[in-house]
Order: sequence, then structure tokens, then C-alpha cells
Amino acid sequence: YSTMNSCTLTSVFLLLFCFSVHAAPFSGCLLDTDKNLPKKNEPLFLIKDKGKSYSFILPRTKGKDGYIELKNGQEIIMSCPGENNYMVGTKKKLNNAYCKSGDKLTIKQNEFASESLDCHERVVARINKTDEKCHSGKGTVLVIGFKTEGVWYPLVTVCHDIQHSHTFYSTHTLHGAALLGKVHRTTGRPAFSRGEKFLFKGFKPERTYNRNNQEKIFDTLLGKKKTTEYLDSKTKFLARGHLAPDADFIFSTWQYATYFYINVAPQWQTINAGNWLQVEANSRRIASKLRADVEVATGTNGVSKLWNSKGKEKEIYLEPKKKVPVPEYYWKLLRYPVNDSCMGFIATNNPYLKQEPKHKCKDICNDFGWPKLQNDLMKGYVYCCDYGSIKKVIPEIPDFKCKNTLYFA
Repeated sequence: YSTMNSCTLTSVFLLLFCFSVHAAPFSGCLLDTDKNLPKKNEPLFLIKDKGKSYSFILPRTKGKDGYIELKNGQEIIMSCPGENNYMVGTKKKLNNAYCKSGDKLTIKQNEFASESLDCHERVVARINKTDEKCHSGKGTVLVIGFKTEGVWYPLVTVCHDIQHSHTFYSTHTLHGAALLGKVHRTTGRPAFSRGEKFLFKGFKPERTYNRNNQEKIFDTLLGKKKTTEYLDSKTKFLARGHLAPDADFIFSTWQYATYFYINVAPQWQTINAGNWLQVEANSRRIASKLRADVEVATGTNGVSKLWNSKGKEKEIYLEPKKKVPVPEYYWKLLRYPVNDSCMGFIATNNPYLKQEPKHKCKDICNDFGWPKLQNDLMKGYVYCCDYGSIKKVIPEIPDFKCKNTLYFA
């Protein structure tokens, strides 16, 4: 009896000891990405690297929650880039904040709740034009990012044909370990931005995508009767199809940075909200499952053709002089750098196809566990290709180091 009682007391002691250890409050700061960050005009968050430079901070995740985790006294930079922008609580553009505890930060000995540290205006990204060429010299490398205190922080790299106002592809990184902790915006989508003055010369891209312009272009190319077959005000129209999609990014500031016209191409709405949306979601799923960074390139290929009233196929451009072509295909390439495994996807951009399209390369979706997205031609027809095969048939695809094929399962 005494031995049993001793064991019971020991077990209770150990249980209480374990509970006290696990229940001990975290002494630093835990900023919930959906509860403890400013809701109106979120600043840019930067953290010091091992050296003296700074980089984008990434949240830690627990289940579906995300947290910025800081030790006591640890520094976090909160920046409000933009010509007339500043942090409302401090009137400063660049703010060195230090963790006190919970959601409390100190800036120059003043204490603030983290969710109160809004910028005066929405943080706006910029486009940096480089001297670098891409796609065999046909495109110029443009970088979407943020400039704060003279330092450039890149987010999306774009290969763009300035003369024809056409983007070949965008590249970015999916931060798989942090994706479930991304900010879920409470504000609406921002307006798309033209960006710098050297882009889209001779026309306004916001007008290019409106329904009236689409009807006018279709009337001219295809005839009014055909226009009514192809376009309506509900689901039959050309949307601004994101290349690097906003949902791939963690913070509101990053998500808003995707809303430049250089990061979109005309995509039929039923496909944009159909099987292409599933390709994007599956890309995030595999990155989250791997809990690792996944490199992504997304682009377009070819020019879409539709039948006119005289029974002839016509290439579709939304602006004169062959500017803003409607792509025949969208494509995406994923690369998992840990083992150099890749997977490519090709999607049709024509909801009026009458039959399954001829494959440009062998479909390997089933072989590697990727969902089959071929159920409805109106929603887009998608198939998978290994890197070597897709690179041969889609010349726009940039060079990636791919030695293996990426499994979805």
C-alpha cells in the first residue's frame, strides 16, 4: 500500500511539474498576425539578420494561427515607405521598435500596443527597372518591392516586354512554413496600378480591361454577333489574371504589392475562378506541406484565337499594335530547392474549346499525385509536365535547377 501511495504522489508531482513548465507564460512578444497587427494601413516589418542587414520577417505558425515571435528587448523595424507616409503614433517613416511583452512594443521609450501602429497611408510598393534582359533578350527584368531608407527589398521579379506591354512571366517565393500564418485582409482589394511612367505608353491599362473596351475590340475583330456569343456582363469576360497571386503572400503589404498591371495578363474569368485557381491553391498546399520555401514562376504563352463571323480565326489583342495579347496558355513552374524537384503546369485560356486540347508535353499529373483538373473546358484544361519537357515547348520558362520531379502526395 505504501509503495502504491508513493508512486501516486510521485506521478501527481511530475504531472504538476510538467504542467507548470508548459503553462509558464512566454516572456517575450507574440503578435498574432490576424489580431495584433494594424488593420488599416499595416507597416512593413523587417528584422535584423545574423549580420547587420535587415530582411522581411516571417511569422511562426501554430495550427492555422500565425505569430511574430520576439524575445524580450528584440528589435523589429516597422517602416512606412512612401513619399508622404509615416507611422501615425510616432510621425516617423522608419521606426525601431523593441519587444516589451505580449503585444506591447516600445519606440523611443514610449509604449504602444502593436495593433495601434498604423501608417498614415497604405504602404505602396515600387517597380525597379534593371539593366538585365530576360527571355532571350525580348524582355526587361523589372522588380516589384519596397524601398525604405535607401535600401531595396525585392518581392516579385517580372520579365516584361515594355514595347508590347506584355509580361512573359513573374517569379516569387512561396514561404511554405509561414503560409498558414498569413494575414487575412479585412479591407477590400486595392486598385491595380500602372506603376512607372515608362510602362504602358500610349494607353491606360485600367481602360484596357474594362468591359466596354473588350466589347469594342471584339466587335472590330470578330463582328458584333460573335461578340454577344463570347462576352456578357456576368462570367464571360477577360479578367486581370494575376501571375504571382496575392494569396501566395504573407502580409497585407506584400499582398497589395501584387496589384501592378505588369503582374497580370488577360485571363477568361471562368478559368481565373476555375481550374487555374485550383492550380494556385495546390501550389500553396504543397509548400505548406513541405514547410519550406518553394520557388515559383508563372507566365503566359502564345496568343489566343477566336472565330470571327466569317469563319476565320483571329488573334486577340486588347490594344492596337499587338499590345496586351490575350494568352493562349497560362503556365506555372514550382521548384523545391531542398532536392531540386520541380513540376510544371499548362492551362488553356479559352473557355470556348469544343474538345480536349492536344497536349504540348506528356501529362504526368496522375504519376506524381497531382489533382486532375480536366473536368470542364469552360474552367480551363490543366495538365502537368516535367521540367525538361515543359522547357522545350514553353520558351518563356526561365532556367531552373531541376533534377527531380515534385510529388504532390
